[in-house]
Amino acid sequence: MARVVMVTDCRDVAFSEICGAIHKEADEIGHPITIEPIVAVENFSEFNAAFLTRLVAESYPAGTVIYTLVSKSSNMRPLHDVIWGETRTGHIFVGSNFGYFGWLARDLGIKHVYEIRDVPQKSFSGKDFIPPIVARIAADDTASLTAYPYEESKIDDTPFVEGTVAHVDNFGNVKIMTEIDELPHGQRLALALNGTALCEAVHITNQIYLQPELGKIVAYRSTSFPDMTDIGMVRGNFAESHGIRVGDRVTWTIESPDKD
Repeated sequence: MARVVMVTDCRDVAFSEICGAIHKEADEIGHPITIEPIVAVENFSEFNAAFLTRLVAESYPAGTVIYTLVSKSSNMRPLHDVIWGETRTGHIFVGSNFGYFGWLARDLGIKHVYEIRDVPQKSFSGKDFIPPIVARIAADDTASLTAYPYEESKIDDTPFVEGTVAHVDNFGNVKIMTEIDELPHGQRLALALNGTALCEAVHITNQIYLQPELGKIVAYRSTSFPDMTDIGMVRGNFAESHGIRVGDRVTWTIESPDKD
């Protein structure tokens, strides 16, 4: 059975409406589809969408259809291309070319990509127009969707600087675009948020939940990708306590061992 994963900031009844539209088309063409639980994106965040799209491809098997639908931020161009394609690992992606698929393309490579033409430039075409196409792609009924090959070089990427927060999970742990390297366990770090001193953290090499000290801030190799870093608060909410959001920049300096 075909599998669809939605990466979206449509977390209310709109998600159910989109799922319904996909299932309706799937029933009409006689090809059952499974839609996985929502992968919720931070509102108006292309960067968070790109991270989660890439993470889904890391977790799900080849053949999974990833439909990324996120409200664009105000700095994006008013018109857009809608694309669908397949990575060299066999993961299929569908959505607007607003930077959601750059990370995916960069890491996994592109086997082929096509443009979906004549998308209505109106509110919520992502519910009314694209879901039936998602169903057909999942059913491998794509003969009518390959007429317009798209240049891989035109797949938008979402730029970031070192230390950018890519994601905040429901425990308030933040995932940062920085590799923590091979620091020793117990190394103290002075954290900064957007260039302003924030607090102290300690690097750990074991699980955060094994830390006995309530409220302690710890940094560790990310559970998502090894070239990223997670920072969390032991049995607390680091992001909420310190006002950290996706798109912020968290950096650190190494404190000397003899600091009082």
